[in-house]
Amino acid sequence: MTKQRILLIGLVGLLVFGLLLGSKVVYQKKWVDVSILSQSQQIPGVVSAKTVQKNGQSEIDVVTNHITNLRQVSLSLEKLAGELPIRYLDKTNDTLDNLFGQMQFSLQEGIARGNFTEMAQNVRTQAEKAGVQLELEMDNDAIYVIMNQGDAQLIEVLERHGQVKFLASKKQQ
Repeated sequence: MTKQRILLIGLVGLLVFGLLLGSKVVYQKKWVDVSILSQSQQIPGVVSAKTVQKNGQSEIDVVTNHITNLRQVSLSLEKLAGELPIRYLDKTNDTLDNLFGQMQFSLQEGIARGNFTEMAQNVRTQAEKAGVQLELEMDNDAIYVIMNQGDAQLIEVLERHGQVKFLASKKQQ
């Protein structure tokens, strides 16, 4: 009789655990993801945002379409994302990727040494030589970089203090 009660209690506990776990998944997919998507579409330049799992970690992937004020967009998305890191999916090309790679020296040196005026001059000079339009902003937490060339746009947020709120951008598929 006691074994049957223990078995029954165990089965009921397992059933309740399964229901709670299933409810959490449904809640995440139906309400949180829909809320993030609808609120993100109110932000200029953001096409969509969704929560994805990559390598066992959750992140928010943000599809963009010619963002103009990356700092403001990023601050708005941080409020939506909560603790989840954000990854921008941009419309970059090889020229912009190569130029950004070359700019890394100046950008990282500026972050490490704090010589932001010199960094900005170097980065702007590199962009002008390559015929690329550059938008560069900064606040206490990050450096915001937008590079435009025709229809292509590269978006990067370089965090200054290693917060890991933003992940490296990727090209839209």
